[in-house]
Parts: sequence; structure tokens; C-alpha cells
Amino acid sequence: MRPFPFVTPLSGSNAMARCFRLIFLAIALSLFYLYPSSAHALTLSIDASERLCANSVVSLAVADAAELLRRSFPGAVIGHNIRTCQIRIVLPDVTANRDYCIPGPSVRPYLCTAVPDASYRWQSSRNGGTITLKLATVSPEGIAAGLYGLLQDKLRFRFHHQRESIIPSLSSWPLPEQFSFSGVPRFEKRGFHLHTQHPTELTEQLHDPLIPGAFEDVKSYIDWLARNGQNTFQFFLLRDVDRTRWPEHARRIVEYAHQRGIRCGIEISLSMIQQQAFQAITLLKPYPSYQQQVDGTLTWLFQAPWDYLSLDVTLGEHLPFLDKLLPDVQMHIEQQVEKRYGARLMYATHVICSNGGEMVRRPKLPNSGIMIHTVMCYSATEAKAPVYGNRNQRFMFEAAKAESKRRETWYWPESSYWVGFDSSVPLLLLPYLDARWSDMETMAKLGVSGHLTFSSGWEWGYWLVDWSIARWSWTLKDNGRKRQTSPLSQVVELSSDRELQRLMKRALALQKSFLKDKELLRFMSALTPFSEMPPPFNKPFQPEPGFRYDWLLNDAPPAEALRLLSAPVADLEEYALRMGELTDCLGKRIDYLLGENRIGKIQFKLLRELERGLAVTALRARHRALTLRALLAKRGEHAGNIDHSRASEPLLDRARLVRRHALSLVHLQEGMYRYPVAHIARQRSSMTAYPFGYLFPVAELFFWEREEEQVRHERFDALFMNLWDMRRTLGLGSLFY
Repeated sequence: MRPFPFVTPLSGSNAMARCFRLIFLAIALSLFYLYPSSAHALTLSIDASERLCANSVVSLAVADAAELLRRSFPGAVIGHNIRTCQIRIVLPDVTANRDYCIPGPSVRPYLCTAVPDASYRWQSSRNGGTITLKLATVSPEGIAAGLYGLLQDKLRFRFHHQRESIIPSLSSWPLPEQFSFSGVPRFEKRGFHLHTQHPTELTEQLHDPLIPGAFEDVKSYIDWLARNGQNTFQFFLLRDVDRTRWPEHARRIVEYAHQRGIRCGIEISLSMIQQQAFQAITLLKPYPSYQQQVDGTLTWLFQAPWDYLSLDVTLGEHLPFLDKLLPDVQMHIEQQVEKRYGARLMYATHVICSNGGEMVRRPKLPNSGIMIHTVMCYSATEAKAPVYGNRNQRFMFEAAKAESKRRETWYWPESSYWVGFDSSVPLLLLPYLDARWSDMETMAKLGVSGHLTFSSGWEWGYWLVDWSIARWSWTLKDNGRKRQTSPLSQVVELSSDRELQRLMKRALALQKSFLKDKELLRFMSALTPFSEMPPPFNKPFQPEPGFRYDWLLNDAPPAEALRLLSAPVADLEEYALRMGELTDCLGKRIDYLLGENRIGKIQFKLLRELERGLAVTALRARHRALTLRALLAKRGEHAGNIDHSRASEPLLDRARLVRRHALSLVHLQEGMYRYPVAHIARQRSSMTAYPFGYLFPVAELFFWEREEEQVRHERFDALFMNLWDMRRTLGLGSLFY
């Protein structure tokens, strides 16, 4: 046999050089074989049986994963059951079964909604010239979760938004030859409720099939759910939906969700009058009977194969509950949903407590489930949560603890609140991350069977909250070691830079300290119309100052007025100063990371959005401090009969300059919205009670300007510069027709 030319006796002065050449040759041959050059493209095969690929959950996930890999590995050969390849991904030949609950210790003592076990485990090894990744799971849903887990948790894909993903640019296989990686759901049901009573990104598309691209937009969101390991989806049905066209649209949505392994629900009201809610019955229309109205409603609704139906039994927020007035009607709905349509009824709770009654109402039947609601950026267990007139929301935690032992129980917290609290101001409230992370830890230990997030829009950084919640709903392990999470886990996934992470931790701590602990959210949020109405209509919703501004201006004793505002104004100014300095540092760090090629263009855009949201929040505090100082100055003008230009007007002029600065940031951010500005941030027709997109108040910082004008004109009533269509919001006409 002819000897290999480099193999010669190692003697004399050339021995060391010859040794290095042999080592180099071995490495070069290995790299050539395992990681081919551009002349020999990487070949990756996803192996699955023909029977397995006949399952839609698997086939759609495999096709999507293959396309994502092609985008990540340009020039690579990505195929199916390729005979010879460098990377082989092997999927188990499992069978689909939609009729069982998760086996093992998570089984509840009550009837639960069927959901397959999506747990999975990857094992990577090298066999000759091929690296083989074998997936172990027991369901098609587990295969889909495993594929997307491999992409997002090992290959650094980032599925942060349904219209935008981070696709890593890779030239060779980046993972080690040997590793194990596993994922286990923390909740049997995990997903999102889109609160379509608000004019958010997908509200119209979910209700109107005639909108161009309506189904495609909803489909894209369902794909986002699947990519993030979610298996549950729900939205609130609105009253003016087209009764003829919509059922086919709904059926198409549900069927596609099922093809993706996602259960679908619809929320309706028994007879809620507010915010254009769809009603099962018309309260002041007793003919035909309420039960006949219910039967007709359910027959129409279940033209689409809903997996569950959520029921709201309130007449409206701070209005009477109908469960005691019409117990037989509620009972009939629960019975029909379960017995006739084979779906689960989920009872929607509220944080509004009745006077002298139950703090949390329950469904009538034991097989009906319950959704335990909490609101805003407050957890279920923290001691201070001034929402809807409550001290905190611990009564909801106690209800979850009790109900999870006897019926299907889902936790149903908010990732944003809208109206006048967060994104409509706008405020980027990082404490949402802290509260939702804490609650998920709490509820997982409690053993609730589901986690359904109440979502009200994704711009101004709120995509981060939804994405984080979706990611936290899984327990992940690398080589048997649990992967730790934190409230800012997904910021870490956007950038590994320690300094950036330190700045974001400081921003979260600063907001928790000032906005929650010192309760500046009482002043940073805009007042709701009900807060400015006379008693008894001035019902509380979000955190409020605890006094009325017209009383403060006209009737409060001077010492009392000064006492009530001095501490909040000082805290607002300190927060504005400290957060402003921090966002300056954050912006410079983001620019540095881009300049050093340590983040990509999409990461830069996302981090800049977070920095801009925090900067606007700092400016909001500065603006609010100035309008409150102007209010105190007005009192002095009244007392001393001083012209307004001497005291209050200069402060309002300074507030206007701050607002204009913030408005320049708003206009920059509008250019980055993922959905058309005309749809989400301008006036338009809507099926909701609001004739505009949910970010319309942000477009010109309406609430900021209104507060300036309220002080200037000394008007603090609900009708002054009114933004809301009170007739549609209250919906009194729906009592009759």
C-alpha cells in the first residue's frame, strides 16, 4: 500500500514541524467531514415516518422548523429522511390521541379537559460522521414542542412576536456532539386570552372575515403560540359580529388551531351591557324565554368546534352579578355546554367584590371550571395592590387554593391593562414581569391546572411580557440540570451583555420602589372617566390618588393640600431624575453593543424599544410633577388673587415642553409598530366600544395634554375633553335589544 505522504519517521530537527503538520491534518479532515466548507453544504435531515407526518400537528411543525432552519443556515441542504447527512434529527413514531389527560401525578381528582402530554427530551450523540439528535416524547404535541424548544432554547431562535422573529445566521452546526435537553410544561393548559373588548391588534381580524388578511393575521398568532409551546387560546366575542358570516370564520380559526395542537375557547357574557360584550340573553326581553335564548345562542356559537366556553355573569364592572338573579339560566348554560356540546365551561371571575356577599363567585356545576383573575402589574399574593377598591388580591389566591382541589382551575392574570393604566399613557411597567414571574412560581406550586394570560396589546415593550410568560410556562433542563429563570430572563436571551442586564435590573428595581412601593402609579396612570364622576358613580378601577382634584383645588385646607401632594411630587421628580439618568446609560450601552457587533439589528430595535419606553415613563413622571405643582400654584393664585401667568402658567409651559419631548419619542416608536399605525394608533371604526385603535391616546399624548388643560381651565369632570363614547361603553341599549 502506498504510504500517506505526510507519514514519515519523526527524526532530526524536522520532527516537531512534522508532528504539528499531522495534528493540523487530523483537525482539518475532521472539520471538513463534520462541518463542510461552502463548497460542501451542511446537510441536515429531519427523520419521521410517513404515518407520523400524516398528523397535522407534526407535519406543520416539521415544515415550519425546516423552513426556519433553511433561513438560519443559508446554502445548507435541509431535507426529510436524507440517507447521508451531517446532522440527523430523529422524531419518534408516536400516535395522536386527543382523548386523554396528562398521566402521572398531575392528574386531578376531577374531570379535566383532555390535553396531551407535551413533555420532551433530546439526546445528542455522534455516530461515525453523523451527529444524531433523538427526540423522546409521547405525543405529536410533544414533537412540535420539542422541535421549537430545540430552535429557541438551543439554537437561539427568538419567537418574541408573531410578526417578528430573530433568526440566527449560522454557517456550521453550533451545538456540541453530546448533550441532553428536556422540557416539561409547568401547567397542563398554557396560553392566552386576547381581550378583544379593547381595540387591540387582532380584535377586528378575529371578528370580521372581510378585513383583508384577517385569517392570515390570526393564523400568524396561532403559529406564535405553537412556537412558544402554548396549547390554549381564547378571545372575548363582541356583540356586533356578523351572525351570518362569522361562524365560518370562527370554524376556520378553530380548525387551524387544532391542526397546531391548540385548544380554542370563546368568552361570552350572560348579559353584560358594557363594552359591546356578546350576550347569551337580552335581559329585558323575556320572550322567548331565557332558556330558549340560551339554546339559540349556543346552537349558533357551536357551529365552530370550541373546546371550551368562558362565561361572564356580571351585568358590568361594579354592576350587579346575575348568578343570584338568574341562577337557573346560568345552570342551564353550564349543563348544555357540557352535556350537549361536550365542551368545558370555564367561569370567569372578577376582582370586584360584592358588598356583604361572596368575594369570589363560583360556577354552579362541579364539572365546570373556574378562571381566577388578577389585574394590572400586581401579584396575587403581595400585600399592597390598590385595584378596584381592594387592599390587595390575596382573596383570589385563596380562591385558587380552594378551587384547585375540587374543579379545573386556571390562573388568569393580566400582562397589560390598557384603558388609562399602561400602554395607552404610555407607561412601560417592568413590574408586570416581576408579578407574573412570581405568580407563576406560586401557582405552579399550588397545582392549578392552567395558566391563561389576559393580554391587551403588544407594543411599547408589552411583547416582552407575553413572550416571557410563554417561556416561563416550561421547565427546561440542560444535561439534567434545571435552567433557572428570573423576571428578566428574556432580556438575557436578547443580549448576554452583563452591563445591559445590570441596567435593566436597576430599572426594574427603581420602578418597583417608586411606582409600586411608593404608589406613584396612583398619579402616573390617567384617571378613568368613572373616577371623575360624582358619587355614587365614582367607582374605583385602577390605583387613584385617594382624593378628587377639584376638592384639592377648591375645598381642601391649605395645609392638607400641601401634605397630600408634597411627597408624591418629590417622589415623581426623584424617579424622573434617576430613571432619566439610567435610560441615558442604557441607550449608550445599546449603541455600543451595536457598534461592536455584539447584537444584531433586530435585537437593537427591541432593546431600543424598551429603553424608549422607560425614557417616556421617566418623562411622564416629570410631566405629572409639573401639572401637580401647577395645581398647587392655582390654589395660591386663588388665595392671593394673583394672575395665572405669575405662577401656574409657567409650570404648565414647562409641562408642555416635556410633553413635546416625549411626543418626539412617540413618533419615533410609531415607525416601529408591527401593525399599521392607522389600525392601532388612529381613529377608525371598530366593533369595540372605542372608535380608535388602542394606541390612539398615545399618538398625541392625549392624557398628558388633558391634565395640562384640566389645571388651566380648572375642569376635573368626566365630560371635559372626553375621549370615550360613553353610550357605547355603557351599552344601556343592550338591555332591550
